[in-house]
Amino acid sequence: MRQIHLIFVVLFTAFIVFSTGTTYAMTTPKTIQAYEESYFISYNNQVSLAQGKLITYKKEAYLPLQDAALLLGLTLDLSSEDIYLSSSPSVTLTKAVSSLPKDTVDFTDTFQINPKIGAYSGFVIEDGKNDVPVFSKNANQRLYPSSTTKIMTALLAIKHGNLNEVVTIGPSSKGIPADSSIAGIKPGDKMTLEQLLYAMMLPSGNDAAAAVAEHIGGSEQQFVQMMNAQAKELGATNTSFTNPHGYHHPNLYTTASDLALIAKDAAKYPAFLKIASTPAYSTSYRNKSGQTITKTWTNTNQLVQATSPFYLPSAQAGKTGYTSHSGHNLVSFVTMGDHNYIVVLLRGEKNQRYIDTKNLVNTAYAKRVQLNHKKTTMNVLPFKNKIYVNNDELQTHGDIFTKDGQIFISTDIFKELSPGITNVKVSDTQTPQASLNHELLSFGQDTPIIQNGRMLVPVRPFFEKAGLDLNWDQNTQTVEAHSSNTVIQMKINSKNGTVNGHNVALDVPATIQNGRTLVPIRFISEATGFTVDWGRGRTLYLY
Repeated sequence: MRQIHLIFVVLFTAFIVFSTGTTYAMTTPKTIQAYEESYFISYNNQVSLAQGKLITYKKEAYLPLQDAALLLGLTLDLSSEDIYLSSSPSVTLTKAVSSLPKDTVDFTDTFQINPKIGAYSGFVIEDGKNDVPVFSKNANQRLYPSSTTKIMTALLAIKHGNLNEVVTIGPSSKGIPADSSIAGIKPGDKMTLEQLLYAMMLPSGNDAAAAVAEHIGGSEQQFVQMMNAQAKELGATNTSFTNPHGYHHPNLYTTASDLALIAKDAAKYPAFLKIASTPAYSTSYRNKSGQTITKTWTNTNQLVQATSPFYLPSAQAGKTGYTSHSGHNLVSFVTMGDHNYIVVLLRGEKNQRYIDTKNLVNTAYAKRVQLNHKKTTMNVLPFKNKIYVNNDELQTHGDIFTKDGQIFISTDIFKELSPGITNVKVSDTQTPQASLNHELLSFGQDTPIIQNGRMLVPVRPFFEKAGLDLNWDQNTQTVEAHSSNTVIQMKINSKNGTVNGHNVALDVPATIQNGRTLVPIRFISEATGFTVDWGRGRTLYLY
């Protein structure tokens, strides 16, 4: 599985010209489906309408670099192939607006499926999002992982080792239980770490897993400590390892949701996916006597075997597992269209686990295709040049791309542009905003609401901005606002109001919700002659 970023690796000679006239070398364009919308920026309870558009792709938000530079007071230099941002950042919000966006975006990006599966426990995530699983069944139940344990072993080996280094197989490979699955390696054999990982992952060799642990950790016991520390770091708090291969032990357990966290981290490493996706691997190495040993190891995962009735062409990698205590387990990495899925099944049946996996990913992708029709189709290009902030190179490049000649950065990168910004958050849904005489209003936490197609705003901040004095009559439940020449009265939950003593019909009445008094903005506008506008959009919150 690819990392969940806009990283594309097929190169060709292509160029795109920015508005400055500068020519930038780019890679092959990628067609994606994403949300594109107007958006607001909030900082210190002040709100501004951004100039550009917010793009949401795979649940990650991207904003124009030009917007970020303008907001932070940074000078943006596009005169060379690289981008230079300079000056001391200081957040400045522009409150003046000509009009507010009325476009609505239906963010039905998260979904759940619920097909029946034979496995006791299952968990499916899309595009690395553990917090919103596509499918979940007994996902937090502690179960035995069996040989899916080797995903963690491979992860640590790739993370801490060198695939080209030569490993001399130690004595621990001989000390595994007699009924273990093995790759047939012996103490004293010499092979690369990469060969050893093939021996571990394809035939599910417990002897190879023990050798990996001894080589990386110094001993199996020390390596197990590394495994548990890594699980804790990943947030897999219901996981406990006692060995590197998964042979049954009552204190060796995990959950489907924890195993998905571990699998997601392993998927960040192309070497892991390459090894775990290989149907069969033939290689030669030397034994302790210097003789050449030739072996072919076959992957136990039927999803990657083209001759298997359970073959799934979209399966990128996977790992099987089985003991009499665990049942048949399977972790799969599947790419369908532009989306990546991790499927974890625990305590299943030998063949049914493959059927379940295919059914889950096909159902999930069908739902994703249906939801993607609501998005905008666009072409994007990864940005391959460098970006400097006050002459310091911005190190993160995976989350930068261009669309129509405009550079977009992820909200995570936004934090790197200013030392004064410690956190960036984008609202999950579009929120209403209002303006008075072409100036955006700030309501803090008391956001307006939309009711029957009309906006109602918190009464006090709006009237104070309008220069109207506010009176509230608790007995009659009446709101009164007045200036030197205008008196407005509205009774809660009544569609009748008065302006200077004259009765006026309201489209929607004033109301009280959650202790807040809200009044219809259109009625106030007509009563006072003020220019009032309202719109909606997601909000980028800076902290």
